[in-house]
Amino acid sequence: MWLSIRFAQLPLEALEIKKGASPQAVIENSLIVCANQAAIQQGVKINQSLSTTYTLSSEIEIYERNLSQEKQRLINMALLVYTYTPSVTIENDKILLAEVASSLKLYDGLDNLLASLIAELEQENISYQLGIGDTPKTAELLSYCSLDVSLSFWTKHTQTFDKKLLQNELSKLPIDLLSISSKNIQQLHSVGIKNLSGLRELPFSSIRKRFGRDLSEYLLKLSGQQADPKTYITPRESFYEKIELIDVIHHRLGLLFPIKRLLSSLCRFLSVKQKNTQSLHWQLFDSEKNRIGFDVLISDSQINLQTYLELTLLNLEGYTLHAPIEAISLTADKLSELIGETKNLFEQSETFREDISFVNKIRAKLGNNSCKELQQINEHLPELSTQQSNKIHSSNAQTNKEMPRNISDVYVLPTEERIKANPTLRSNTSPSWLFEKPQLIQLNRERLIWRGELRIISHKERIVSNWWKEETVRDYFLAEHDSGVVYWIFFERVHKQWFIHGLYS
Repeated sequence: MWLSIRFAQLPLEALEIKKGASPQAVIENSLIVCANQAAIQQGVKINQSLSTTYTLSSEIEIYERNLSQEKQRLINMALLVYTYTPSVTIENDKILLAEVASSLKLYDGLDNLLASLIAELEQENISYQLGIGDTPKTAELLSYCSLDVSLSFWTKHTQTFDKKLLQNELSKLPIDLLSISSKNIQQLHSVGIKNLSGLRELPFSSIRKRFGRDLSEYLLKLSGQQADPKTYITPRESFYEKIELIDVIHHRLGLLFPIKRLLSSLCRFLSVKQKNTQSLHWQLFDSEKNRIGFDVLISDSQINLQTYLELTLLNLEGYTLHAPIEAISLTADKLSELIGETKNLFEQSETFREDISFVNKIRAKLGNNSCKELQQINEHLPELSTQQSNKIHSSNAQTNKEMPRNISDVYVLPTEERIKANPTLRSNTSPSWLFEKPQLIQLNRERLIWRGELRIISHKERIVSNWWKEETVRDYFLAEHDSGVVYWIFFERVHKQWFIHGLYS
């Protein structure tokens, strides 16, 4: 089973112009290639010359065709259909074809699949026509009719088409709708053939002889007697899209619509690829050939259109538009695997998500280097086991790196009374608060002095590192200060000196 989606108004709608009641048309090589309903009602036709068009409608708005923007819009629609079936192909500059038979079971029938697809298409602000058939060419032809016509040939019980009724309906269609050369269409009209039924009355050998191989092969593919292989789309590895604006934008608020359009395309691309991005690169092109470029850093591990939009607008507040904006582009080329969101048993996961959102907003306001995160490194020496990073990960981020582990030869926990007084001593891990540099402790008659006296309350924990370069051997202890604060101290065995390295809460 094949599904065809025809975007008849794509040349007009890809220009991102405001739809209105006035007649509008798109030209290529001074010929009309697309017109809205208001223009058609005034007599404007496809392939009409520009001079004839102005004669029929003096107030018509004419726009030059933008093929690159049309192609990009068609690719975006192909990605939308790709979420329903991987067998999607771009047939020509206005049509998508998708093999959907393999998806019927997943959606529990054709009705559910179509209802879900139509709901998504309705949100895209684009005109479309659907057709369903047993071959790609059949589906393409039926997209000129209403969807109800296609569905009338489909039998739900047997999950098959009534091919006799289907062929009868196709026979009524005019030959002008066939995807054949204009030369063939003119030849058929010259011999009085107006619809498909008249063409089928001719002997097949005569068709091939009189009208050429292309027409005869088209008819064989239409009826399913000849294979019609397709090349399916493969989503690209990075995202780039540019919108060239017909109506220039003079203020930041006017950029909201194209920004949202580009971000919607990005979210669909990321969903299809099951990827995430930590950075968005925007470029604004003004009428004086200047470029405004800025990056938006994102710490959230989930795809979120609203977050992307809010952070982009916050970043944009720092820029002044010195000239009207003619185009805007979005790039996301540093992608990572999308991590599935997991629910935490406790509520701090939501709190952490709010913190990440806050960090994103601070960065957008104050700059990308305004917030940093401490990250673990696989090093034994405590001062080397963390580093500052501009990348701030969400609570769902995962890593394959192993946490650093200290090499201990013996460690005795403090007394139970001291544990009750300070629960952080229950673990033999290093304290979360480390000094930037270990500070020297004075040794006075076997008493450890650092702003008062320190008394050791644990046995040692030995750490040996850098044996391949300059060996470091330290014996770590817990020490209680006169003030009652518990510090993390060590004896450096190579240089025979005592240092204080951190403290517990």
